[in-house]
Amino acid sequence: MLSIQNEEALLRIFGKWPSFHDAEILFILLDRAGEGGPSLTAKIHLWEMTSEVDAKGYYVLKNHTLATLRFGRILLDSLNGFNNQNVLWELEISDIDPSTEENNGRRYEVFMPTSHGCEASFKCQSITVIGAEPHPEAA
Repeated sequence: MLSIQNEEALLRIFGKWPSFHDAEILFILLDRAGEGGPSLTAKIHLWEMTSEVDAKGYYVLKNHTLATLRFGRILLDSLNGFNNQNVLWELEISDIDPSTEENNGRRYEVFMPTSHGCEASFKCQSITVIGAEPHPEAA
């Protein structure tokens, strides 16, 4: 069962945990001396697509948010393709058995498939929403 610390920061904005479809990774920090071990911190611009269409024929987007997520005690499998635009297909988080030797206490498997740019895959022990604030796009 997923237990994301401070997930309420995103639930208040979106009413549910967002899919991160078409969200853009703006920043990734790998820290080998993170609290409790190696960590990955990502800043991601996400929003909610509505069924409304604007005058130009584009879907209206709302709730532009800059979310900062920290994944604690990671074991990085892959990180590829980071460039000037890093669009996620989604953010997949699955429970895994932390008691197995290969997982060594890690509780989640995270996959960030891409439609363009950065893609990542790793296991981690914890997931925390560090922050969720309006993105300048919202203005």
